[in-house]
Amino acid sequence: MPTREKLMTLKNASIVYRMESGEGRRVWSGVSLDIHRGEWIAVVGPNGSGKSTLASVLLGLNPLSEGQVYRRANDVTQATRGVLQLPEAQFIGETIAEELDFLPQAQQLTAQERGSWYAEVLAAVGLSLSPERTMATLSGGQKQLVNLAAALAAHPEILLLDEPTAMLDPASRKEVRDAVRQAHQRGTTIVWITHRLEEVADATRVVGFGAGRITFDGEPRSFFYGEYEKMEKNEKSEKLKKFEKASPCVELGFDPPFVIQTAMHLIEQGLTLHPLPLNMEELAEVISCP
Repeated sequence: MPTREKLMTLKNASIVYRMESGEGRRVWSGVSLDIHRGEWIAVVGPNGSGKSTLASVLLGLNPLSEGQVYRRANDVTQATRGVLQLPEAQFIGETIAEELDFLPQAQQLTAQERGSWYAEVLAAVGLSLSPERTMATLSGGQKQLVNLAAALAAHPEILLLDEPTAMLDPASRKEVRDAVRQAHQRGTTIVWITHRLEEVADATRVVGFGAGRITFDGEPRSFFYGEYEKMEKNEKSEKLKKFEKASPCVELGFDPPFVIQTAMHLIEQGLTLHPLPLNMEELAEVISCP
């Protein structure tokens, strides 16, 4: 198997914030993480666990107190682009056109060329809006998709999303997830920070944060099902409940998503599910297979 290219590495990274009292508050302790080209990493963890700090570190906004960060590309702003939880927090222009005009690519185009470029950039995330639309007239989902379009137009190596669907309705969340899936298929490396565990199903890898350190780093099925998927068939019935309770998902304090809970209940009733489902589509498929 060929060696995967590393785009960014954190080694023994720690962050300590200085308080007004002069005392230090340690946010991270000895975090080490490799990000490889083409991955989709879902970052999960309870509030205050340190996962959002990862966003600021990867975007070059937060220096490390200890440890090292290595980036393959020298230009942090071009190598990594971010989409944040609140769409309005990233707006600079009043219209879509003004928002996109701040990108370096726009500066190299004539006024005539920009018209087709606007349409191309917006179409990449499924939008067909007039560039003259003001940002204030857009829905929450449309605003987030414009942010996503602007980030992707910079052709970043890593696209970082910090809870980008937290403020959106279900339809808008689906639009954002679909657009990011397409970007990943085109080769963009994704780091998706989320508290919605159903979004973990899109990932190729899960990184779990707990109390300022990484508590889990592995595949989504291992995160949700623990060691259950590696057990022999004659062991599974006997040890199902033990491994369900000991899954990394539960150990981080989360209730597994509905699909995972349903699958575990069906297995407990004697059904064999292979592969272990991560979303509703996979659950329906394994149930329908003879």
